[in-house]
Amino acid sequence: MRVFAIFSGFSQMCNNLMTPLAKTRARRHFTFMRMITICLAVVTIGFGPLHAYAQEVPQDEPLQETPLQETPQETPAPEGEGEQGEPPVVVIPGLTQPSEAPARTLEPGKDLTIRSEEDRAEKLEDLFSSLRLAPDADSAYLVSEEIWAVFLQSGSQSVDFLLLRGIAAENRGDAKLARRMYDHVLRLQPEFAEGWSRSGHLAIAEEDLNRAVNDLTESLIREPRHFYALWTLGNLLEKLGRQDEAFEAYSEALKIYPENVELKTRIDALKEAVEGKAL
Repeated sequence: MRVFAIFSGFSQMCNNLMTPLAKTRARRHFTFMRMITICLAVVTIGFGPLHAYAQEVPQDEPLQETPLQETPQETPAPEGEGEQGEPPVVVIPGLTQPSEAPARTLEPGKDLTIRSEEDRAEKLEDLFSSLRLAPDADSAYLVSEEIWAVFLQSGSQSVDFLLLRGIAAENRGDAKLARRMYDHVLRLQPEFAEGWSRSGHLAIAEEDLNRAVNDLTESLIREPRHFYALWTLGNLLEKLGRQDEAFEAYSEALKIYPENVELKTRIDALKEAVEGKAL
């Protein structure tokens, strides 16, 4: 009964946090999100209650949000950053991690600038459809890069720059600076799914699994098709020894990104153990 009460309360909290756009998208993923919610409720019991982690912006570093202009100038990548937006890799022993991404090869002249939430929804709908129908891994990768280009746009140049600073810091091993940047991002733009995903990914490296669970869930509430958040959640669940739930997370990510080789590898590795339990 106690587990059911926790699950019910957690489900209601997730529903209250959803934006109208996220609610519309989530209807297509209700079954999976219910499974993930149950899983996270069980994990949370083992690690204690979830907490809110938003931090106040330090007084010595005042930040002001700058609205995205109609035709924005391209923000240069922070020092230490290679290709913009490449997902940083957390090494979890024994698990297949995202392979190093090849050079970005977005279609020349393709306009991926987001000018409104309606524009974002329309572009992502088209891109995810293309990702599902991609004939091979190379074609799918090109589409996934275009999806990343959309994911990285918060609607604020200030927030986008802070996110890139955080990614650059994480890639060069400066977890302390990356955490500060991600917390600033979430403080200024709490509905930014990519900010929650990056924060959750960093939390695994920080060995703060309670926060990782919370932040990855927040990301998926706002964008249920965020395949990298699902992938990271699968890694986390596998790290916790919850193979059934990890298998489901990887499988859901593969439905979104069917030609991802690493996801297929993880699913194959877990399939025998999961099917063995079913028997």
